[in-house]
Amino acid sequence: MRHGHKAERTRCPQATHHSRHRPVWAEHAERTRTFLGQIGAARKTERTRLQADYDRAVRVIAEIDAAAGIHDEEPA
Repeated sequence: MRHGHKAERTRCPQATHHSRHRPVWAEHAERTRTFLGQIGAARKTERTRLQADYDRAVRVIAEIDAAAGIHDEEPA
């Protein structure tokens, strides 16, 4: 077990859902969306994985905004 691993498990599972992390999530969502637009249809497995990653980033941004009382149509 690596040093600090136990501490990682005891942290809040929403630790990255704080407002100070919103810019990182927004940038990640934007980059993933851009890449999804460039990836070929033949790369279905990768597209599916990236879509799930993008959907998660958008959901986290929406949760951060909701917690901050921000209501935005385009979270990324």
